[in-house]
Amino acid sequence: MKIGFVGLGIMGLPMAKNLMKAGHELTVFDINKDAVRDVVAAGAKEAGTNREVAESSDLVITMVPNSPHVRAAVFGENGLAEEMKSGVSVLIDMSSIDPVESRAIASELAKRGVEMLDAPVSGGEPKAIDGTLSVMVGGRRRFLTVTKRSFLLWQVLSSM
Repeated sequence: MKIGFVGLGIMGLPMAKNLMKAGHELTVFDINKDAVRDVVAAGAKEAGTNREVAESSDLVITMVPNSPHVRAAVFGENGLAEEMKSGVSVLIDMSSIDPVESRAIASELAKRGVEMLDAPVSGGEPKAIDGTLSVMVGGRRRFLTVTKRSFLLWQVLSSM
């Protein structure tokens, strides 16, 4: 599964590295180019925009500071939604954002045929580094039922 990752901060950087350690192919974007270089040195591919992340990914993970950042990454200029594919693409937002905004973003993506999971994490930087974060996942029930696709998503989430 080709994974995109947006947001390589204190939490996102080690989470992205853990995904690569688990054997996942990553394409990454962040405004902090030092963080991008760090992950690229570990084997990731660099994207120049959020849109480029979505172009090369079936699954995109966002790990950014707050609700406006998630909305901008998804629907802003060169946003993820511009290239997410109906019936194929999945967004997992792992940021800690307002649940009302999370549902609104998910609803807008659903109109485009894109699934979204709200999956905030707990454990802080130490757990992100050692890959033992607690992940709380919410989304549409029928999407979360046991299918090959949802099984692959659980494998990805367990890598962090």
